[in-house]
Amino acid sequence: MTQASPQDTLDILLARSQEARTPCGEGQLVWRIWGNHARPAVVLLHGGFGAWNHWVRNIPALEADYRVIVPDLPGCGDSDQPPARPDAESLASILSAGLDLVVREDTPFDLMGFSFGGLLAGPIAQIQSRRVRSLTIVGTPILGLTTTGPANALQPVPPDMAPEEAAPIYRRNLEKLMVHNPDAVDDLAMTLHMENMAKTRLRSRGIARRTIAADSLRGLACRMGFIYGAGDVTLDPDLDAVRAAAADIQPEAPFHVVPNTGHWVQYEAADRFNPLMARLLGAPA
Repeated sequence: MTQASPQDTLDILLARSQEARTPCGEGQLVWRIWGNHARPAVVLLHGGFGAWNHWVRNIPALEADYRVIVPDLPGCGDSDQPPARPDAESLASILSAGLDLVVREDTPFDLMGFSFGGLLAGPIAQIQSRRVRSLTIVGTPILGLTTTGPANALQPVPPDMAPEEAAPIYRRNLEKLMVHNPDAVDDLAMTLHMENMAKTRLRSRGIARRTIAADSLRGLACRMGFIYGAGDVTLDPDLDAVRAAAADIQPEAPFHVVPNTGHWVQYEAADRFNPLMARLLGAPA
């Protein structure tokens, strides 16, 4: 049997989805939805400079039991730009208003945010507190994005550079920031990353540096959980500090660390991440 190409893998998954659009600034926010309305809803928020496809290895593990709802964040993927000078709160408001249209107002849902998506998940959960069943944070530097180390040593790619010349730079940047094992940067990772970088207009790193995500997680009544790769280079000051902050926010919240894995834990270690994800979400209602 011929193995599907990376683009075929993405296209096949997209072909099973439905699309919804909600307001975003002067344009629209694009949502992809897998599964039918009778299933419990789970909302996945991707990371900065990403799109729905950050979850390409996790959506298939969820769609049999859940209605899986994945937006392209404002200014990312196929979504339009937010209003000028966005911050975490204004982006969360756009997403929360969209959720009210995509998930009818009396329907509870689980929320999971990766990296920058986790930073936005806290403010969204505050707005939607009456119906968020659980919140799972994946790889988010909840004490603020580190200002030193490998996460800040990425090489810029000129916008007019030919794809074949840009590809080695993108690969090195993925190896530095996103994964622990360089071999995890496979053809699928390269395909979706280069597509995402060509579309992204939101400069999320500045927002992540200014916003302390931990503050938005305090006072939430929903169940919480945390998943990090042991080799995540984005955490400031380190994983132990993030663990302590999570315990202070909700002492009973599970805090899972996946060994030999980097920032993009749900991709690099999908075989270990997906069972953790299922346990944190709990049995479908």
